[in-house]
Amino acid sequence: MTPFEIGLENGPHACVVKLQGDVDIAVVPELRTALGSALDAGCSNVVLDLASVAYADSSALGLLVWLDHRLRPANGRLVLAGANRDVGRILELSGLVNVAASIAMSANVEAALEGLDLPELAVEPLWSKELSVEPDVNSFSEVREEASRIVEPLGFPESAVFDIKVALGEALANAVRHGTPVNGDRRVGVTVTAYDDRVVIEVSDRGVGFDGTHIGSSDVYAPSGRGIMFMRALMDRVEFVPREGGGTTVRLVKHRSGEAG
Repeated sequence: MTPFEIGLENGPHACVVKLQGDVDIAVVPELRTALGSALDAGCSNVVLDLASVAYADSSALGLLVWLDHRLRPANGRLVLAGANRDVGRILELSGLVNVAASIAMSANVEAALEGLDLPELAVEPLWSKELSVEPDVNSFSEVREEASRIVEPLGFPESAVFDIKVALGEALANAVRHGTPVNGDRRVGVTVTAYDDRVVIEVSDRGVGFDGTHIGSSDVYAPSGRGIMFMRALMDRVEFVPREGGGTTVRLVKHRSGEAG
């Protein structure tokens, strides 16, 4: 299981890093590389979600020092959220929170984000387009290509369009695999909504409901179970929302920059 997961809040303004287990010398180098990429892409504030962290060593403290050095020139903030008593004591012993102007602590991620006073996301869409999909895997290629054509005017680079296609394909596969009722309306709805700062793709099914919990094997050679992992890795935000009357809406968010098309 991946020991960390990085998501974006309010576009590139804040990265939320959900950590779990041990944050030690085995994890920190990979985490630092991933965070470096996020900072290079414009992330100006970092929230480390420590609620599920059981252990932190000196390499974790070194990561905090590195983050402080990266964030200070941009007047960014590093917030350590939800640390338990033991991890909190290690942070206090380090003295970093008291001497580093960019580092603060918070009770949880929600409070941390509120404290950052981030700009609000655009709430009025530029446009929205709907697709109705039969629960047939043979139609997925056409839907993926149609979605690519729809988002093309928004100016996403080719790599981001590919990410969207893969994430959409996985969401469609899950909708058919887990969300197709035996009787009744079996269609899958796809909605593409553009905003100034992001595109939101919603895939809705009419099944028994699914909360997005990863149920795949941790075995890298397992034949299935990577769909949710791909969605979360390729998109900036992934949400699983129960639908009224049954079923699930998977919401895929990809942030964008520049003028709207």
